[in-house]
Amino acid sequence: MFQIDKSEFGAFIAALRRERGMTQRELAEKLNVSDKAVSKWETGVSLPDITLLPPLGEELGVTVTELLNARRMDSGETLRPQETDELLRRAMELAPEPGRGRPALKNILAFLLCAGICALELLLLMGPLDWRPAAGTAAMLWVTAALGAVFGAYFFLAVKMRLPGFYDENRIGYVIDGFLRIHMSGISINNTNWPYMVKAFRGWSAAVLTLGPVTVYALDRLTPAGSPWRMIVFFALFLGGLFIPAYAAAIKHKSSR
Repeated sequence: MFQIDKSEFGAFIAALRRERGMTQRELAEKLNVSDKAVSKWETGVSLPDITLLPPLGEELGVTVTELLNARRMDSGETLRPQETDELLRRAMELAPEPGRGRPALKNILAFLLCAGICALELLLLMGPLDWRPAAGTAAMLWVTAALGAVFGAYFFLAVKMRLPGFYDENRIGYVIDGFLRIHMSGISINNTNWPYMVKAFRGWSAAVLTLGPVTVYALDRLTPAGSPWRMIVFFALFLGGLFIPAYAAAIKHKSSR
């Protein structure tokens, strides 16, 4: 959706390089990279690091904006807010990738414990308690368990605790990492508040895994079948529990920059 077309980008810089009468080796030497790196950019195999965009644009006689859009812009042409946002997202793709590192043992054990509690609750509800929820309630139950497991696995085991430096230099309200898409309007995410936001997301994941099944069971027993309050309370608990603590952490620990 917001990705750079590697083929278009490569063709654009190859055409600009030829216009300037430079070989791949000559351009590579000016940027202190290998000619193989330039070849990979031009053939659409890879993209340059974001730190190389200013010198690359300078050598090719274009702006960073033109590089990211893979086209020359008319004099006086300006970008609409939506286009600026897309350009920012494109630039983020080129930011240096921080290492994930290995998950701490305590995080592995915490996730396994929460997942084990969730599995035990499901077994007890379906076994000794012989609970047979209606289709809608059953869907709530399994969606809750699945979301807790997926988000828990990510935030306990695979999350990046440090964001690219690009986040500290710009006001960015979203994080994109693989399947993860977090967009939080009105706040700026950076390396000052992100670790605290991760803790909030971990707390939500742990709560969903350990309390989710019994919460759905309680809603099924305490609210009439077909009652809209069942879904209202469900979404208030689970969506509110996800975003409110994360917003609070982001605002409390916002960067002073």
